[in-house]
Amino acid sequence: MKKLTILSIILAVSLSANAQKKVETTTKTDTIVESSTKTDNVSVDYKIKYKSSFFSNLYIQGSAGGTMLFGEEDTKLSFGDRLMPGFNIAIGKKITPTLGARISIEGNRLLGWNNGTDGSYPNHETDPRKEYLESKGADTSNGYDQNIKYYSLNADFMIDLVNAFSREKRLEKKWDFEGYVGIAAVSTIERKGVDHKTYIGGRLGLSTTYNNGRHFGVNFDLGGLLTSSAFDGHQKDDKFDAICSAKLGLKWKFGKQGFKKSYAISQSQYDELNNYIVAVKTKKMAEDKVVDISPDPDKVLVPFVVFHDGKDTFNQELQMVNISNIAKMLDNNPDYKIDIVGNTTAASADIAESRANKVKDILINRYSISADRLTVKTQNMADKNQTVHFVDKQ
Repeated sequence: MKKLTILSIILAVSLSANAQKKVETTTKTDTIVESSTKTDNVSVDYKIKYKSSFFSNLYIQGSAGGTMLFGEEDTKLSFGDRLMPGFNIAIGKKITPTLGARISIEGNRLLGWNNGTDGSYPNHETDPRKEYLESKGADTSNGYDQNIKYYSLNADFMIDLVNAFSREKRLEKKWDFEGYVGIAAVSTIERKGVDHKTYIGGRLGLSTTYNNGRHFGVNFDLGGLLTSSAFDGHQKDDKFDAICSAKLGLKWKFGKQGFKKSYAISQSQYDELNNYIVAVKTKKMAEDKVVDISPDPDKVLVPFVVFHDGKDTFNQELQMVNISNIAKMLDNNPDYKIDIVGNTTAASADIAESRANKVKDILINRYSISADRLTVKTQNMADKNQTVHFVDKQ
């Protein structure tokens, strides 16, 4: 939650105003204020919301690099021997400036080590790899390589680490830094004593991109995948096998890039803000416009109420100012009586009478004006607008 100062909340009505406000109600509890201008200061709590279409902020990336298996006895091999080639192809989307998601496929080769003396083989009574090598006449007395081919299908949840800790949520940056967590289905490919088997694993990593323009970038990804210790076909005391990788590649952003930003406030605060607007405009109107009380009969008083075409409803925010001014005039002149005249120039007599009665009800129920001081009439006022007028009865 943050504080938003909405300056200039008064709309242009007659001689008042200097402001305009555009609002869009999105739910029963939130209202989106997309723009505002000013004349007074009001503080409200708000949340910034970012919106984009489903097919915007998409990207494809492809990368290649090195992968390494961390199993039970793999440290018996040198670092260089264990480093194997790997690839990754991904498609993703920025959901908000901070959050994103992607799916990818990666794999190729892994190299591990087994001393062949202890541990268990979940899918076999004996070590299938050792049996295979011995049948080929290889010396396995001191252990042997585990040469594994694999692939994995991944789903990652991405977090923009810059925008996550910055008030300014920028989509266009020279450098992007994203952390990710995800889930993977990783499978071995059957070959030379290794069975085809699929395991579920968890993913964690960091992805950084140097953006060379709006749609193209160079990407570096450093990550790890943690899965069952049976992944390499051999279980010992360790509970997990891990695959670590470092890959360099290209990233291409496609579709419309960017977000529409808006401000969400609660419905209660929106109602409170509306009441404040009406109060300020009423005060402004009262200062700028005085109701003319004339002894001449059939004298039309200055304020009038404009209704929606063909309906007995009106813009409460704008038209309540004029009704309020009439109520104040009647309060200040307790012996004064008026006619409330529904205009029939551009409306039927039924609609005109319904409009006049609505105004009368507001004066009675909201402003406590006595009913015997108000008379409802309909008349052709030679005014083509959809209006109700106030007429001097004295």
